[in-house]
Amino acid sequence: MKSSIQNYVMKRLLITFIPVSIIIVYLLLVLKWQNDEYTDIVKNLSIATEFNFKFKENIDHKMYRVVIGADTIENQNPYEDLEYAKKIFERLLDSSNSKVETNRPRGLIILVNILKDQIDNIAKSDIYKDYNKNMGSLEYDIRITTELIEDTVNDYIYEETKELNVVSIRLRKQMTVIFTLSIVSIVCILYFTVYMYKRVSRHIADPIKKLCNYTKRSENDLLKNNLESQILEIDELSKNFNDKIIRIKELIENIKTEQKNKKNAELWLLQSQINPHFLYNTLDTVVWMAEAGDSKKVVDMITTLSSFLRIGLNNGRRFIQIREEVKHIESYLKIQKFRYEDILEYDIEIEDSLYDMKILKLLLQPIVENALYHGIKYKRGGGNICISGYKKDNTIVLKVTDNGIGMNDVKLKSIKDMLENISVFENIAMKDTLKTKYPDKGFGLCNVAERIKLYYGNEYGLTIESKENAGTTVTIVLPVE
Repeated sequence: MKSSIQNYVMKRLLITFIPVSIIIVYLLLVLKWQNDEYTDIVKNLSIATEFNFKFKENIDHKMYRVVIGADTIENQNPYEDLEYAKKIFERLLDSSNSKVETNRPRGLIILVNILKDQIDNIAKSDIYKDYNKNMGSLEYDIRITTELIEDTVNDYIYEETKELNVVSIRLRKQMTVIFTLSIVSIVCILYFTVYMYKRVSRHIADPIKKLCNYTKRSENDLLKNNLESQILEIDELSKNFNDKIIRIKELIENIKTEQKNKKNAELWLLQSQINPHFLYNTLDTVVWMAEAGDSKKVVDMITTLSSFLRIGLNNGRRFIQIREEVKHIESYLKIQKFRYEDILEYDIEIEDSLYDMKILKLLLQPIVENALYHGIKYKRGGGNICISGYKKDNTIVLKVTDNGIGMNDVKLKSIKDMLENISVFENIAMKDTLKTKYPDKGFGLCNVAERIKLYYGNEYGLTIESKENAGTTVTIVLPVE
């Protein structure tokens, strides 16, 4: 007869669970009882040790000075010692559980009250007229009472320590019993576990293993076969498996297509984020030179701009040779040189072996633009931008270095935080959030970092280092392809 996995497993678990639960409850109760007893004794000892064992010496000395007239009862104030001792004994009385345990704390409280009465009698007497009487009370009443209190406290601590030792011995015996029961329980549990394993294996695990082997077959076989078993759920799983595998394949293909489309859309969107102000300013410069009648400069400017736009658009290609990227940067810097002739110098130092290698286009221009507008432009006397590149192991290293105004540690950390928050899974809304959080922090860098991670992966990207009034260096690391 077929049954569900839940009913089958539940019956077997109850067979093992009930006896194990009884043993566990018994062991917990024994441990709690022993722990409570041990804790009570330790608590009593802890309270008792708060007693000042110079109690007798202090009271005797204070009352001696009062009796001989060397000081007043108010200055010596033996009542403070009495009150402190009485509070300790009352706490001992409250923490004691048995009648035997309460006898000594109760007796100590009585002795403290007697001692208080004896001190009161001396305090009320005439120090000079009753000197002999007070001296006798000190010798035969107060000193004997303080000695009784001190001896009783010592006896209490001694008896509690003995009881603690007895409890420790009993606890060790109980632990031996618990250990023995635990061993027996473990053996029983192991026996039932092996027994249950064989039963479950025969009725559940074996059919599931067959189903696992069934999933390793070819797709055509998966569509033709159904597994028979004695478990209802496995039969149902086997029946539905073929339909689900088809659906999963469809979903995987849909996800791949969606991710590919998303990646392409994001990539094209990022590449299209070129600063339009550069184009406006360039055209304004052309108009200004035309009005000035400098036709040669107009031709040079338009020719350079044409080269710049031709490489930037590049017939829709995403990747270009480093030679073209360098030419694109040269065109950009030549155009800017017309506008910032007095403050801008630049050098390009790229290894010849890199020129034929292909990289994602428009990686350097946003960084060079950032160096110009945020570094060189605000430096007195102008500055220099150096674009360098070399091959290191299996990577291409491109650097843009300027000797501009640089930035302080706070702004540098802010930009680094922004770059670390870039992820290939961020959408446009997320980027808007970053722009709100980090306003005016060089989004040319953000654009380049996004594009590198989107295509090459998180192990590649760019880093930035800067020092105030010294300059900034941005380093790009790409794989050799």
